[in-house]
Amino acid sequence: MSKNLLIDSIDRAFKRGEGLWAESLLDTLKGINFEQAIWKPKENVKSIFEIVNHVISGKEYIISALEGKTPSYEEEKKEISESSWKETLEKLEEVHNKLINLLKEKDINLEEKFPGEDFTWGYMLYGVLAHDCYHTGQIVILKDLQGLG
Repeated sequence: MSKNLLIDSIDRAFKRGEGLWAESLLDTLKGINFEQAIWKPKENVKSIFEIVNHVISGKEYIISALEGKTPSYEEEKKEISESSWKETLEKLEEVHNKLINLLKEKDINLEEKFPGEDFTWGYMLYGVLAHDCYHTGQIVILKDLQGLG
């Protein structure tokens, strides 16, 4: 798989109206209000709010490597409020767009090792695609459980 095909697939799985074979992540999040975003069917399940913040953290991890920094994974603890939900949705798009732009401008060899890991850039980028699709599916299920589907 080529770098450009991976980048295009990552972008299509994310953008409105572009889903690969189902809804994109942004399509799935459309219209979800704060109460729906923090709802959990039971205590040990992540809410949509938590899932979106997790997705942001994963993309930031890769961005740090693209910027020449030592990548470290850390999920930001967010205040749970209506305004922070709106900010989270905005940040999700900003972080995704930054990732796509950096991937397009950087000369990345998919066979080279990803900084600090035992796998390649190709493996990491394929993982971003799979990660977004997996969490989009989780959000679809959480919406369905709330009667929003």
